[in-house]
Amino acid sequence: KTRYSKLNDKALNSFDFINIMAYDFTGPWNPSSPGQHSSYNHAKESIEYWINNVGVKGEKLILGVPFYGYEFNNSNVSSFSFSSMVSLNNSYAEIDNVGTKYYNGRATIARKVKLASTKLSGIMVWELGQDSFNDYSLLKTIHKEYYDLGVKTTNLCNN
Repeated sequence: KTRYSKLNDKALNSFDFINIMAYDFTGPWNPSSPGQHSSYNHAKESIEYWINNVGVKGEKLILGVPFYGYEFNNSNVSSFSFSSMVSLNNSYAEIDNVGTKYYNGRATIARKVKLASTKLSGIMVWELGQDSFNDYSLLKTIHKEYYDLGVKTTNLCNN
């Protein structure tokens, strides 16, 4: 929840949209703080910051969601893809952490889509290549949630 100090209001107003990168609240730079790097509450707080503190209208904001996570092993923190979790066990697609590995499962991504649909203009993904590309795909989850909410989608995910 930060705003680059040299980015003034005039500059903000010139943007067509702003991606809220609501992830990396902890990670390799902070190994003594293991845990979720991109929770639902992180997304909610980030949205509130940009709307209420910075003053950007929701229709100009896009919520960023991660397709990766971090594993905390003592002082060593490493990243991993969502697809690697699904390849270990399909049930891992439905939860947000396994042991010391923290990420966003399908339920959290679906909740973030619902949140974004009520307050913002959309969802941005970092990084598509880390998706599972099967029935447990986070991108398919995003498309399905938007479709279920009555939002017209591209149908790229066949839903």
